[in-house]
Amino acid sequence: MEEEVNQRVVSLSVNTSKMTAGVLVNTMKNFLVREHQALNQHAAERKAHEHGKMTLKDLMAQNAGAESVVISDDNIKSFDRVARKYNIDYSLKRDKTQDPPKYLLFFKARDRDTMMTAFREYVQKNEQYKQKHPMKQKLKEYEEMRKKLNKQRSKEKHKHQERSL
Repeated sequence: MEEEVNQRVVSLSVNTSKMTAGVLVNTMKNFLVREHQALNQHAAERKAHEHGKMTLKDLMAQNAGAESVVISDDNIKSFDRVARKYNIDYSLKRDKTQDPPKYLLFFKARDRDTMMTAFREYVQKNEQYKQKHPMKQKLKEYEEMRKKLNKQRSKEKHKHQERSL
């Protein structure tokens, strides 16, 4: 496959009375300029069809109007999964002025209904995560207690193992 990519053939036709180096150079420049423009246009079209997380500038460039919602949770990754599921274009901005960080979620105004459905699903998943979270906290506490007990056991063991003369 690499050989196919590396061995690209270009065919140019030039209508001229005398082929000179200058004519050939101008023809090649024109070809390269057109090829570069075609690649840029293709990249712009591909970028216009992207969905999901994007910069605020790219979101605003779609001229669909933007709305925002405040999210105060650190579990943003779960929202990313839900947004991709619903093909929502959005942008996240972190508000650094507040101590528990809050996030501003910008999305296209025409996606309001879809966004609200996705946001409900995100909140539901988040609540499920919070319900499981106390169990994780208890496990951490038990782990710390276990470590403390193990340290005490190792000290007691050494005292009993000493031999008296």
